[in-house]
Amino acid sequence: MSLTDDEDLAARKYAAAHDPAFPARREAAFAAILAALEEALVREGYALKGSTFSRTTPNGKSAVHLQRSRYGWDAQIVLRFVTADGNPPDHPDWPEDDDLTLWHFAEDHPRDPGKLAFVDVLDDPAALTHALDLLTTRALPWLDALHDH
Repeated sequence: MSLTDDEDLAARKYAAAHDPAFPARREAAFAAILAALEEALVREGYALKGSTFSRTTPNGKSAVHLQRSRYGWDAQIVLRFVTADGNPPDHPDWPEDDDLTLWHFAEDHPRDPGKLAFVDVLDDPAALTHALDLLTTRALPWLDALHDH
């Protein structure tokens, strides 16, 4: 992402902050992200509760969580896994006591593609499409492998 893109997002956030329709648009964007995740994850055996999709097997529980930022401008797709005994997985790529984001699965991407600005989701669906592609083609197979161990 270039500095120009960052400045553009900052300008769009500024405009959104002064737009009386933004709170409703923010909720529409969040609902659109959640619906897209539901379409992709339910067919993979994940169940939705709140804004978290989870899948449990005898080897553990994986979760895909849509976490709103405290500032109200974006949401981030966060991945979690705990083993059957409640510990993080014993895997060299799992960050100690931490969750993963889609950035872990994005080669040479300048920012986390799973961090979705609400102003982008409704105006540029490609941002959401890229995040879902990474989730379904790289992150979910990786989580599935943790279930198989």
